[in-house]
Amino acid sequence: MITVQTKCLSLDAIYESGQCFRWAPRAGGYRIAARDKILLAWQKGDGILLDCSPEEYENIWKAYFDMDTDYPSIIRAIPEDDEYLRAAADYGQGVRILRQDPWETLITFILSQRKNIPAIRQAVEKLCAAAGRVIGKDDEEPVYAFPAPEEILCLTMNDLKACGLGYRAEYVRRTAEDFCRNGFSAASFSALDDDALLSALCGFYGVGKKIALCTMLFGFHRMNAFPIDVWMQRVGARYPNGIPTESYAPWGGVMQQYMFAYERYLTAEEKNHP
Repeated sequence: MITVQTKCLSLDAIYESGQCFRWAPRAGGYRIAARDKILLAWQKGDGILLDCSPEEYENIWKAYFDMDTDYPSIIRAIPEDDEYLRAAADYGQGVRILRQDPWETLITFILSQRKNIPAIRQAVEKLCAAAGRVIGKDDEEPVYAFPAPEEILCLTMNDLKACGLGYRAEYVRRTAEDFCRNGFSAASFSALDDDALLSALCGFYGVGKKIALCTMLFGFHRMNAFPIDVWMQRVGARYPNGIPTESYAPWGGVMQQYMFAYERYLTAEEKNHP
């Protein structure tokens, strides 16, 4: 068990951010399944308490939680006249861009189409149980690794649909087939520049620009990727000339996450206090 002191890291904010789907609330904290490992994590003042060894933290979780990025300096660089973004950063400053597995991120965001976050989490866990290998236990229940492309191909279309994938089952299967047939890997995609990576990801069946940008941001850590969803469309309506995304480089994705969190908060407040 180790304690890591850091600023701008809220486990609750990350859980609600919509970037990761294998976190589960547990005993005042979270059970995290990532990188074929299981981690229990709790908020502790200005830091986090992690159920792992110092060596495992250095080798896996330090990078996963993006500890080497200076988020306070990113927030300080927000233009003074961008009042909405400054308020959004103040509200959502605990969000970080996790360094997740690119393959897992691509598939989970393919699954995310027209699903709410709880439904996405449920589908992801069913897919892992159907095709992944056991990596440990959580309250005596098995926890499964996210399945590799070849493991997904061991499932039939009916198996995939039984996981709650619906029409997305064909997208997932064809993407797994492309990875296996062409020998794709995260390393081969990581070598591409942003424009080439966006184009390559959009080449997969069922992957449009939004899913590709989410994969770039949350899976390849391309921090300037700025996915546009219904929440960003609402944010755009608050800017007379549209969101000035060009001025946010090279941290557009961080700003997007602050806006996402804040806009959801404002919408909930407006519903509760019309």
